[in-house]
Amino acid sequence: QCEQVLGTDYFLQSLREEFIQNARLFIFETYCRIHQCIDITMLADKLNMGQEEAELWIVNLIRNARLDAKIDSEKHHVIMGSAKPSVYQQVTTKTKSLCFRSYVLAGNFNKQQRKYDGEEP
Repeated sequence: QCEQVLGTDYFLQSLREEFIQNARLFIFETYCRIHQCIDITMLADKLNMGQEEAELWIVNLIRNARLDAKIDSEKHHVIMGSAKPSVYQQVTTKTKSLCFRSYVLAGNFNKQQRKYDGEEP
């Protein structure tokens, strides 16, 4: 449906291939977030591609380091890797978040204090 609209629109016609490529990537990323094991045949159907074309496209994504996955050629499945952050990374993220929230809280407290001090004669 998008291909038809992009094919007939004068201004978007030149962006047709780029739009389709980005749409496929978005669909694939969304599907990968939900599922751990994905059938390539079903995925090729969703991406409006042939099975071999879809498998080659996925291989290129893996090669370009955009994707942490493995392909099982016998079962025609894509097996997604799980990228959980390390404990060190989790502590660092929580600490940065705590520091920022404390800064905002102190700023709000100072603002309220100045407001309170300004109202009293």
